Amino acid sequence: MAQQPPAAESLSSSDARSGAAGRGSRPLLSVVIPVYNGTHYLPQLIESLLAQQGVLDEVIFVDDGSTDDSSAMIARLGAGLAGLHVIGQKNQGQAAARNIGMQHATGRYLAFLDADDMVDPDMYATLVGLAEAEQLDIAMGNAWNFYEGRKADTLVYRDVPDTGVITGEAWFQQRWLSRYMPHYCWMHVYRRSFIEQHRFVFPLADPHEDVVWVTETLLAARRFHFIPQALHWYRKKMILTPPPPVLAPGGSFRRHKVVEASLYNARALSEIAGRETLQPLTRKLMRREFVNGGCSVVRQIRRLSDPAQRAHYLRRIRQERFFRILWRNAAGLSQHWRVFRYHLLAYVLAMAVYFRLMRWRFLQRA
Repeated sequence: MAQQPPAAESLSSSDARSGAAGRGSRPLLSVVIPVYNGTHYLPQLIESLLAQQGVLDEVIFVDDGSTDDSSAMIARLGAGLAGLHVIGQKNQGQAAARNIGMQHATGRYLAFLDADDMVDPDMYATLVGLAEAEQLDIAMGNAWNFYEGRKADTLVYRDVPDTGVITGEAWFQQRWLSRYMPHYCWMHVYRRSFIEQHRFVFPLADPHEDVVWVTETLLAARRFHFIPQALHWYRKKMILTPPPPVLAPGGSFRRHKVVEASLYNARALSEIAGRETLQPLTRKLMRREFVNGGCSVVRQIRRLSDPAQRAHYLRRIRQERFFRILWRNAAGLSQHWRVFRYHLLAYVLAMAVYFRLMRWRFLQRA
């Protein structure tokens, strides 16, 4: 059931704009932006940040080992941004970059962006004003899927009404009952004391580090409010700039980040779903989704072109008893059958890899 907002003095967007100048040294809002080789998109992002209406007074870019001129471009184009900080580090991934940015944030509220995003001029004044007026842990707006002119943009959430003030767990249930909840942290503005109280950090599970973060923060939020107003443009690029490959121990092959993130998230969500503090419906919905997603890991492994990668990850899911986790959390005959089928597929793939390796060794000796 939705909670009623507290009897508190309202802070409108115009109040937030006028208040920013009079707060002294403490920022109201800190925005953390990880960057890796972002020169193609940074001009649009920075232009949209410069157009923000007043509350944006600490902007923290974390250059995650870029090999282009990202840092120099940020310093040049972002000179007019209040509280601009540019932090450089060797490449560690987006999750690590966000965590570093959070450590430097001092604002009352905290938000995240990606380097290829764009935001509406009223985004942060609207969401911070809402959070202040209703004493929220998380304020959330809608966003556009931005296709760069290839086709018409679409809303991330279509026909989803204003929630009023509810718990984050209630929103989580609503979205998974509808079977659609993208894990986008940049749609949210967080009260920083809420983040610090629960010691939330992004897990090192790039490129799906948002999954556990969004799940954990929503389930902990006592006061959450979604508004359907689209305030953000999420760029749906045709071509992605990959970070440098990460070698497995021993340097024998490249780690596959998507597979590793999927394995990590399934185990993490299994732990979260076992918490007795959650409502039974929440546990049921979470298990349904991560069991289905966990099974898809086998398809990801099957598509790997590098035999060494395939062999490594098939061995890992066996050694870590991955399918035991999925079987234990599966619900009903259909999900148990799904887990069994994918477990069987993983076994067949492992046998194919084994016989291929034996054949290769035989030919080497001949």
